Amino acid sequence: MARRRRTCSSRSHPQVAWLAARPRACPGNLARMLIADLLDLILPSSCVACGNPMAALCPSCAPRGELVSREIRGVTVTAAGEYRDGLRAGLLAYKERNRRDLAEPLGELLARAVDGLGGEGYVLTPVPSARRSARGRGGDHMFRLGRVAARCGARQLRPLLTLTRSVQDSAGLDVVERRRNLALAIRARSPRAGERGVVIVDDIVTSGATVAEAARALTAAGWHVRGAAAVASTPLQ
Repeated sequence: MARRRRTCSSRSHPQVAWLAARPRACPGNLARMLIADLLDLILPSSCVACGNPMAALCPSCAPRGELVSREIRGVTVTAAGEYRDGLRAGLLAYKERNRRDLAEPLGELLARAVDGLGGEGYVLTPVPSARRSARGRGGDHMFRLGRVAARCGARQLRPLLTLTRSVQDSAGLDVVERRRNLALAIRARSPRAGERGVVIVDDIVTSGATVAEAARALTAAGWHVRGAAAVASTPLQ
């Protein structure tokens, strides 16, 4: 019997989705995060790219064309679109300006990228976030996106990856520096009984250093990496 796919709608309330997807937050951030949610409920969100009052990222500004696909060290990576225009504005606002209402539409785009890989019977795992970055963003932003994507595809999300040491912010680093920065920096949990396939999920794929290191760690732990999916992809410079 074919597995029924749950339907995600951009009309679903993003604040409710965020509350369901929110990972454990440190106590110092909890009050600020709850206040922001209450303000979002009182003041409806508008499109971060064009100002349309009907959605946090309206259909006109979200990518609607073909998925972007590339190979990174033997790993197939699909993305919902290129990192530009409305998608760029949405990701920047979500990550840097605490627009948690964007978790729903961006997570749905991530689910579309996951579907582009095809196949069944695998779990999703988000790339790890540094603790400092997670604190600054009120929680793990990739965990929230992954929860939405997993719900959309009726798949399981498992946080399998952790950083084993501190790493630099990748902004400003070239391709070689990014790879060196992340070399042997990620550790993965081993599969449970009956588990084997995994798909890595990320927000933006640039050099591919994070995907490559995550794939290495997962393979070393006994996983079969089926591919990686991202919300956006940038051209490799």
